[in-house]
Amino acid sequence: MTDGTKTAVDVRPSDSANNSPCLFQRALGARFGKLPRAVRDLHAVTDRSTWQGRARVTRGSSAIGNLICRLVGFPPEADDIPVSVTIQRHGDTEVWCRDFGGKSFASVLCLRDSSERGHITERFGVMAFDIDLQLVDDRLEFPVTRGRILGVPLPKAVLPVSEAGEFETDGRFHFDVRVSLPGIGDLVRYQGHLSHVDSADGTRA
Repeated sequence: MTDGTKTAVDVRPSDSANNSPCLFQRALGARFGKLPRAVRDLHAVTDRSTWQGRARVTRGSSAIGNLICRLVGFPPEADDIPVSVTIQRHGDTEVWCRDFGGKSFASVLCLRDSSERGHITERFGVMAFDIDLQLVDDRLEFPVTRGRILGVPLPKAVLPVSEAGEFETDGRFHFDVRVSLPGIGDLVRYQGHLSHVDSADGTRA
């Protein structure tokens, strides 16, 4: 789920829903059924799904870090802003479009292999990151294991550190994403909650 390095995506709805296993179900295998209900519901995408809620965004203090945030399209700092996430399924990939108070950025997620070990890749424009999904204490976590820019591997010394988790509280989907860089520190952290929006009338489920 950009300004500066925006991912070119087409988010037009498909003609019909895809009833084959969703991306995260294929990536996690049997572990998908062990996810908290709210987390499982968000990832059970058959065609197009929209979620809305509120979020808090904090930025790091580094000037270089804030420049990187602007290039990627991460939202500015805010205590309480509206957030929406639209997930569009295109065959074996998903396009995630995130909007934080009018500041949007997008990414494309795809399966890396068929091992059911949680191996996916997320692409932000010319940048791609390999993620090994983990289910830890009822949280779905997204640690970054490798990265590339224009196909060139990133050394570990400059690989972003992702402390990202999805979980359920009081029946509602929650997220907590913190991104940092070695030698620079925190880039951005965004935390909040989302509820599914009924596509027929726009109401939240």
